[in-house]
Parts: sequence; C-alpha cells; structure tokens
Amino acid sequence: MVPGRLVARDGGARVLGAEESLLLAVLQQAIEDLESPDPVIRADAGAYIYTFEDDYTIFSFDSICSYFKLSPNAVRQALRGRADGNKRAA
Repeated sequence: MVPGRLVARDGGARVLGAEESLLLAVLQQAIEDLESPDPVIRADAGAYIYTFEDDYTIFSFDSICSYFKLSPNAVRQALRGRADGNKRAA
C-alpha cells in the first residue's frame, strides 16, 4: 500500500487526508501489534480489536472499520484466521 493512498473497491485510488491517514495508522498498528513478541502489547491489541462494546468513539476499532466501510466482524474473523494459520505454521 502506498502511504497516503487508499485503493477503493471500484479499483480506483484516492489520496487520504491527514485525519484518515491517522485512523488507518491506528488500525494498522493494532494489527501489527497482534504479532508482537511482547505479550503485553499482544494482549492490549487483542483487547482493542476483539472487545465487543458499544464504543463508537473516533479511535475505536469498530468506528475506524466503519469509517473505511469495512465490516468490523469480517476484519476480526480474518485476523483470527491469520492468527490460527500462524499458530499451525509454528
């Protein structure tokens, strides 16, 4: 992915604004933190991603996914599948 650009479902790309880049960076960091060797960082990322609460503050996982028109549950499921695949490979 090119920083500052987002590929849309229709195949087009658009430049992200500063706020959108920040939201995407928060999401990306949380996903990367799921694979951290530090168990505290992994647990914190897991709590952020897999906690189901009615928290729709701007930086909540559900809110960021919704902003980018992603299904939070589909993203969670994909991340669980990725984690399961990593466990089998280890």
